Amino acid sequence: MSLQGDKVVMIFLVRIDIKMSKGQIAGRVADVTQYIIEECIQRKYITYTTWKKFHASQKIILKVNSLREFYELHSKLIELSHELSFPIKIVKGDEKIKIVENTPTVLAFGPIKRNKVDHIVADLKLL
Repeated sequence: MSLQGDKVVMIFLVRIDIKMSKGQIAGRVADVTQYIIEECIQRKYITYTTWKKFHASQKIILKVNSLREFYELHSKLIELSHELSFPIKIVKGDEKIKIVENTPTVLAFGPIKRNKVDHIVADLKLL
């Protein structure tokens, strides 16, 4: 999916190879959204204010096909995060959602301008 443009978004990468229910995905995304927002507030991350005020808190959820692809994307996003200082977080499975503990399920990052991250996530499909 091409994310061209300078609209600010929060992006979630969800592994589809571990067969989570829609409710499990929603729960994981909700949990990590709260973490990212709190991190933005704590860091006084200016893009967060722009995202909330002018971009309707837009979120995009994309599919990741495998653990390998997940970690490759994570590695690229960590590098970009060091450069642009946006929050990034991996959510792992636990017993309450019946997914093996410490299994990475969702990666969240942003808010970030779409055009800054398009080269990393452009080939991913919407969930």
